[in-house]
Amino acid sequence: MWGLVSELADRFDYHLLAMCNPDERAQLAAGGEPLMERYRSVFRSVHFVDRPLIPAQLPKRQVLRHLWFHFRHGLPLMDVSYYSPEAVGTARSVVQQENIDLIEVDHLQMAFVKTFLPNVAAVLVNHNIETDLYPFFRTKRWSLPAMAVWLGFGWFSRRNGRKIELTNKLGFEAKLFISSADAARVDEQCPKVVVPLPMAPREGDKEFNADQFKMLWLGGFDWPPNAEAIRWFIDEVWPLMSPRLPNAEFHIVGGSPPTELGSSDARITFHGYQDDVDVWRDLADVLVAPLQTGSGVRVKIVEAMAAGLPVVSTSKGCEGLEVTSGVDVIVADQPHDFAEALVDLAGRPEVRSRLGAAGKGYVAQHHAPASVAARKAEALSRAFAN
Repeated sequence: MWGLVSELADRFDYHLLAMCNPDERAQLAAGGEPLMERYRSVFRSVHFVDRPLIPAQLPKRQVLRHLWFHFRHGLPLMDVSYYSPEAVGTARSVVQQENIDLIEVDHLQMAFVKTFLPNVAAVLVNHNIETDLYPFFRTKRWSLPAMAVWLGFGWFSRRNGRKIELTNKLGFEAKLFISSADAARVDEQCPKVVVPLPMAPREGDKEFNADQFKMLWLGGFDWPPNAEAIRWFIDEVWPLMSPRLPNAEFHIVGGSPPTELGSSDARITFHGYQDDVDVWRDLADVLVAPLQTGSGVRVKIVEAMAAGLPVVSTSKGCEGLEVTSGVDVIVADQPHDFAEALVDLAGRPEVRSRLGAAGKGYVAQHHAPASVAARKAEALSRAFAN
């Protein structure tokens, strides 16, 4: 989002209202005035509000009140809701004080803003079809009859989310998607525009290791599909390839790795959260994306291609990207095929170089920031005009 806002800051007067959890508050405080100056370089005003607690974190007597409020207003994602009176009050204040003409709502979680500001034009930015992704998180604190009530609200939550995402229940003036596959699933009740991730290919040639073969995973494990992907790779793929590649290393970079994902093989290393992932892309010979479930476009794959780093992915991993297996990336869905692709790359540095160069060419053609920003600017202007 930053890449597009910075490209369009001279054309539109952007104002920022963002949710923060405690860790993000700490990051903002640690960044101090230089970080805030960076925000203010593209936003005319900057407003942060606290992320509300989810029902699983609330006292029992507040849970039903939370769920009933969301049910009454037809809000989605009741179990992971971002709604708060503070957020709505701040949004209304910014709209009034700054004479806001158009609200750009980032993600379904923030769609509640349109519910409480129905007379202001708004566009919804879909990074994926979010109701495909989020389960209705169960709480273990309730009895069996109360659990039935909880699951009933879960059904309404998903139904509300589907109506907002797929049928435009809230009346957005336009919907923006980063994936044409996701856009195709949405009905024609409002304009749909595909706005890819803005990304510029890195300058210079990617260097590869001569005596080692370093594989890389990037992604946090607070999202279950990432843990599922790594478990599949370690259990199903690694045993097929590791005996044939004694010089192979697998580096796993991402916060909150579950302890059950550990491996006794010293060549598999969990590094946890890292501030600078560019360092790891520079060290790696290939990015693996063995995802089995999920939706939208994987930013880490586009970033790897922009860096000239070859990618081996499942079909689900590169879903939403108009790539060709063997040309821009390598796609393999079965453990044997995935392992064979990596063994082949390890022994053929010229293929790594070719895939890396092709990936950078793909990013230059499909994700150039200036052309993506122009497409978004046209969509926003039409939404405001309507």
